[in-house]
Amino acid sequence: MQAVRDDLRLGDFLDLPPEIRFPGRSLLVFVRHIGCPFAERDIKRVSGWAAENPEVHVVVVTHGDEALRDVWLEDIGGAEGLTFYHDPDRRLYGQAGLGFSTASHFMGLPSLLGVMHLWREGIRNRSASGTRWQRAGVLLLEDGKLIWRHIPESAEGFRLP
Repeated sequence: MQAVRDDLRLGDFLDLPPEIRFPGRSLLVFVRHIGCPFAERDIKRVSGWAAENPEVHVVVVTHGDEALRDVWLEDIGGAEGLTFYHDPDRRLYGQAGLGFSTASHFMGLPSLLGVMHLWREGIRNRSASGTRWQRAGVLLLEDGKLIWRHIPESAEGFRLP
């Protein structure tokens, strides 16, 4: 069972794994699951953001099969300049306050309309890996301290600082 922190607040510190513990600013982007159209959109958007903000270390956190993730990233393109962290037990997701979603989170009207919009852009469901129930989110850290966050109300929600 995934342990999920429910009291994360601005100013709190996250206990990051050493391989993604960077000095200065870091942006952690937690995606829903491998193959999710919203995850594909998020990776493409954050890649552009990372190019415009080279002083920030950008880490995309995934939890599906790592080998499938790498194939998926090659298929979708647009992941240049990003660091990827594999969190199969979703420990870091839980530390970020990101647990399971509700059915309305990813099957509600905003998400269904959002996935239709993405389909028109050529973004679609692909071979999935990981749980579709995992929530996504974006955290901005300064030396490990949370200074900004966005936890979307539905699967189609996404915002960068």
